[in-house]
Amino acid sequence: MAAPTSSSPAVVSDPDSEPAQEAGIASAVASASGSGLPTSGYLPSVIPHDRLGGCVAAHRRLLDLVARVDDDVLRRPCALPGWSVAHLLTHLARNAEAHARMVEAASDGQIADMYPGGQRQRNDDIAAGERIDAATARADLAAAVARLEAAWDATHVDVWRFGAGRVLAYGVTTLADLVFLRWREAEIHTVDLDLADRDGPRWADLDPAYVDVEWEWTVRGLPDRVPPEVTLLLAPGDRPSHSVGRRGERLVVVDDATLPTLAWLTGRVPGRDGWPTLGPWS
Repeated sequence: MAAPTSSSPAVVSDPDSEPAQEAGIASAVASASGSGLPTSGYLPSVIPHDRLGGCVAAHRRLLDLVARVDDDVLRRPCALPGWSVAHLLTHLARNAEAHARMVEAASDGQIADMYPGGQRQRNDDIAAGERIDAATARADLAAAVARLEAAWDATHVDVWRFGAGRVLAYGVTTLADLVFLRWREAEIHTVDLDLADRDGPRWADLDPAYVDVEWEWTVRGLPDRVPPEVTLLLAPGDRPSHSVGRRGERLVVVDDATLPTLAWLTGRVPGRDGWPTLGPWS
């Protein structure tokens, strides 16, 4: 999939021929330029170009890694407790198919469930991949990714604006946020495969653009995860500090850089002594 680029936006020459929201943005940019206000020349869009580009790149890295996996590697445990590499690759394929179904349904004016059978379907789908062989795993994942990227390519701008799917953790979720959630799956689970001996990535290799979006998303969800007696002060030093809780009497300062802090916030590593036990990450 060739994801649209946000660095060279199309010039909207006839506002009446474009979707209303695009014409309105073009008009606003032109107005700002004419008034002498600073402008980058970037035309915002309801289509999440940056997220799409980031996710497609993550898919390519994942598929390249899977090409180096054999049957013995599939039987290995991955970094997720109780999961094998085969389980995780099966999950990544079924997750891509679920995202494709939601995008396709949105194009038909419907809001589809990511997993119509709920958590049980998700769990059963993962378990079904336990004995899959490497060739099947590669073909399965490649086909699922291709279906999802084709669905994104076929989605009209108005569907990007109004379309949504329904996921287990968040309920009704916009298509733009669904792209991020898929990007998260591809980025983090490629690390979770724990295939450094096959030139697989480590946590430090996460795409910086993804890290920026994940940080904002995860920090936004922290109030529901921090114990009520705690005020959490995130002070990574490589980006602005952020306080969470604010009413808790016990102040806990998390003074580590973004990547190790994010590894803790996403449940990939335990926290330091004195850091609170957080609610589940989602």
